Amino acid sequence: MLWQIKKVLHCHFPDLQARLSSLKDPRKGTEYTIEELVMAAIVLFILNCDSRNDFNNKRKDKQFCWNYYRMFRLRLPHMDAVNDLFKKMEPDELEKIRCRLINALIEKRVLHIFRFFGTYFYIAVDGTGVYNWGDKPPEGIHNHALKKESSKGKLSYSSQVLEAVLVCKNGLTVPLMSEWIANDEPQYDKQDCESKAFKRLAVRLHKYFPRLNICILADGLYSNVSIMNICQEYGWKFITVFRDGNLPSVWEDVNSLLPLAGGAESCQQQLCDSTHWITRNYRWIKNIEYKKHCIHWIECSQETTHRKKTNEKVSNRFVFLTSMDVNVNNIVSILTAGRARWYIEDHFNTQKNRGGNLHHKFNRQNFMAIKNWHSTRQLTCMIKEFVKHTSELQQLMKEDAKMTWKELWKNLNSYLTMCMVKELIVEFEHWSKSGRQARLE
Repeated sequence: MLWQIKKVLHCHFPDLQARLSSLKDPRKGTEYTIEELVMAAIVLFILNCDSRNDFNNKRKDKQFCWNYYRMFRLRLPHMDAVNDLFKKMEPDELEKIRCRLINALIEKRVLHIFRFFGTYFYIAVDGTGVYNWGDKPPEGIHNHALKKESSKGKLSYSSQVLEAVLVCKNGLTVPLMSEWIANDEPQYDKQDCESKAFKRLAVRLHKYFPRLNICILADGLYSNVSIMNICQEYGWKFITVFRDGNLPSVWEDVNSLLPLAGGAESCQQQLCDSTHWITRNYRWIKNIEYKKHCIHWIECSQETTHRKKTNEKVSNRFVFLTSMDVNVNNIVSILTAGRARWYIEDHFNTQKNRGGNLHHKFNRQNFMAIKNWHSTRQLTCMIKEFVKHTSELQQLMKEDAKMTWKELWKNLNSYLTMCMVKELIVEFEHWSKSGRQARLE
């Protein structure tokens, strides 16, 4: 694990520490450099630490500190010092680092092999709850938190964030940027919401990635004319989940065309693997006019999965709207891309339940610090995704069916407190001079 982390940092993010050192430092009279502080926060998330205190306990171990210095040539600060920095540092600074690192990957064509149709970078967007504050949020959080009143009149406050995640056809998920769904002013007519947050996120997404061929993947909330207008303005494609009841006029057109001969095109796909027979029936209707937009309705009307061993059958149905031109040659690929939106759900699940500690409050008083801790978590998640998809670790997981990622991260923590990394680092430095690459699968 340590070798793969070093390899990913060396091959894909070689200027990470240099970029960290270029961050604007709002402090005066400092003991640690800004690079040392932010890198310590990144390592905290790499090691799946539950809290700042958890990482501070590791810091008390001399072997861990020595290994840390050997790995990064940086001193290891107390997490309270990191938290003090994050209370003062502008959150945009860390986002710029993440976007520039991703732009460097795109320029080196690292991710091009994982594009859909060999052209589009698919970006899934979705909101998720991060923190619950109960009925009395801290003073520094109160004005920004979203307020909800129950049917019995009980108030509760929460913090939510909208994420844009680049999803690749091999399952790799790369967090691009975050937009907090939060109230900026104490007085407001309407609270912030996911739709408003997406409009702000789209502006920044286009600013940092102006030439990227983007296709937005989103759930049924985004099947509306506002999102269509944004995608048209920036030259993006979109595939959105289309639920029954969304856009009644479009459903009226669809339901009137489906019974007609030639109203909809269709095809069938049959697959077979070692455990299942799979049958999928596809239908699509092209060129539906909706408020000056030409959209296409696509459906997997029935996906039947037949388990060979038990004879059990499971059926599903999927419906989407898209701006991508649909035909018999690409309908399967477009439906597959639309369903890839679920990668962002797995991304959230990883951050909540598989070591990301998304719900843990690394700061409980300062909203700016909360944003910075979250940005650091997303930057680290990107690094860890590349580590997970290195060919060596993918092969390891295939060969050992009982091995889990949780166990691998746990073993790494044990290694850093019980073993000496000197020989491994010397060997790695020799390896890195040979100009080798980190291959992804």
